[in-house]
Amino acid sequence: MNHLDLRRIDLNLLVTFDALMAERSVTRAAERLGLGQPAVSHALGRLRELIGDSLFVSAKSGLVPTRRALGLATWVRSVLEQARRALLEPASFKPAEWTETVRIAMTPTVDMALMPGLLPQLAVRAPKLKVEVYAVPEWRDILDRLDDGALDLYIGVIGELKPHHRQSTLWEESFLAAFSPKQLNLRTPLSLADYVAHPHVMATTREETMEARVDRGLARIRQQRQIVLSTPHFLVIPHLLLEAPLIATLHSRPARWLAASFKLKTSPLPIRVESFMEAMIWHEIVDRDPAQLWLRETILGIAGRR
Repeated sequence: MNHLDLRRIDLNLLVTFDALMAERSVTRAAERLGLGQPAVSHALGRLRELIGDSLFVSAKSGLVPTRRALGLATWVRSVLEQARRALLEPASFKPAEWTETVRIAMTPTVDMALMPGLLPQLAVRAPKLKVEVYAVPEWRDILDRLDDGALDLYIGVIGELKPHHRQSTLWEESFLAAFSPKQLNLRTPLSLADYVAHPHVMATTREETMEARVDRGLARIRQQRQIVLSTPHFLVIPHLLLEAPLIATLHSRPARWLAASFKLKTSPLPIRVESFMEAMIWHEIVDRDPAQLWLRETILGIAGRR
């Protein structure tokens, strides 16, 4: 392909040619295009020079196309129609026919809060789609994997982004205390005395800094909790609560889900702890991709009901 030759072709020239072919008049073609007559005449001159043919000859009835123009007319209309569809019409996307694999990194707490609502929707609306959920690596690795296409989406607590990353907030998250009423006969909402008097279990994940907000809140009032176990295995916590007189401080959405599933009790914290935002992050390359856009909108819809 000779790009130097192609640089001489201006799509606007083809638009002008099509208008002249339809109107057979410089004046009417100019009105059709919203241009002045000199602009259309100038474009016709450029077309004649480019193609090496008069294209349109003046006659009493108006402009008469040459054989070369007549031969080009169908092709020009086809090119313009293809350009309009490719550039101006939204790309066609049918979720029911989506057969790709979507790779999402998310924290265990987000996984628990989001997937029970998202998966049933995907099963109905995009049954051929496969979702792969990955554990959350270090923040820099998340951005690198989004950049090289190893991840389509990250969902969780966000850090500093690069200019080519996009984000959308899912929800504002807070904390709840959880315990088993069979192990601890405590009234809710928990008092500060009860909260600090009983041993605690803590999940140690990348979001450990979120848990640190609890301890900072306690330190401000010169209190501290007794953490007897830290574990990276988040899903073992409800089983521990059922077997021992422990309190766990969890993100509010998964805490409510676990409470319903394991018959635990939850309580607001008896101290002031700042909330935080959880969001989706993706690369600008897939920002307007119809499939990815549909998935993100679906997730936002789920998040609004959690």
